[in-house]
Amino acid sequence: MNNWSKIHQEIVKAESILLTTHENPDGDGIGSIAALAHHLTNQDKKYRILLTSELPDEYKFLDPHNQFEIYDEELHSDWVKNVDLSILLDIGNYNRTGKMWEKIKQNGTVIVNIDHHPIRKEQPYDINETDINASATGELIYKYLNEIDPANLSVQTYEAIYVAIMTDTGSFSYNNTNILCHKIAAKAIEAGVDTAKVHQNVYGSSSKARIKLLAAIADNLQYEYDGKLVWFQITRAMMKKAQASHEDVDGFTDFARAIKGVEVSLMVFEKSERTCRINFRSKGNYSINEIAQFFNGGGHAFAAGAVVSGKIANVVPKVVSKTIEILSAQDEVAK
Repeated sequence: MNNWSKIHQEIVKAESILLTTHENPDGDGIGSIAALAHHLTNQDKKYRILLTSELPDEYKFLDPHNQFEIYDEELHSDWVKNVDLSILLDIGNYNRTGKMWEKIKQNGTVIVNIDHHPIRKEQPYDINETDINASATGELIYKYLNEIDPANLSVQTYEAIYVAIMTDTGSFSYNNTNILCHKIAAKAIEAGVDTAKVHQNVYGSSSKARIKLLAAIADNLQYEYDGKLVWFQITRAMMKKAQASHEDVDGFTDFARAIKGVEVSLMVFEKSERTCRINFRSKGNYSINEIAQFFNGGGHAFAAGAVVSGKIANVVPKVVSKTIEILSAQDEVAK
């Protein structure tokens, strides 16, 4: 029996199901959840979608019935503690579910992990379906649905899977783009997905505040390690001046990575006075998930992140120094 059959059996048995993904959710996590939610609806299953961060505006078209909720400990903790089945999607590291993880762990029932990020040896999942060769977690959800419930691969389901794959492959441009994800995209178009409209929803709706913030960042990029590393910081003061929201910063590491000569981009975002979010992107010559893991984060080889405690003035030099150290070590190995 493969994991898809095992997962399906757990879904059939469960009276209540939790779906979640990592904090600061991206298109892969959101799309994977939305696609699996369609399946659960078809199976007449009771489920809730709980996020530790707000659903970004560009993905709200995948949530027409407002099913994506922000986890509230007072409102949701009892429900999570008593849920029959927890399904974690595109999580990278279970710590990235924030406070919700403690309640999931206390639950004592089955935890399913479906992901394309490498996992740590000490993983706490009952059923783990991880494939680091998959282009996106959405690709794995397609495999599950294609095996278990192919008759109900609707246009809405394909749209959600398409978003997952499109966003995690950089619109099919990154080196994780494989044959299957192109086949899935073709099937999505055959099913009736308006891919141009999807792209417009996700990438064509930048706020004026986002552009103002991007201009400030572009004017203060810092280059290290012979120009192979570019880093920038986003302070709360910068956010206030641009009148930007947390969702406005998504994609900035991709923008910086696109600079000629740059191999790795790093963003340090000041979430609060004593907490920073760090994000890494690599063009492919350096693996950056090792850096994120050092800071108790997660991700895959060329896109990773973490949350680091400390004031931004202290976090920045620490993260930049460790990044240069690991890049240098990888260069030594490659010699």
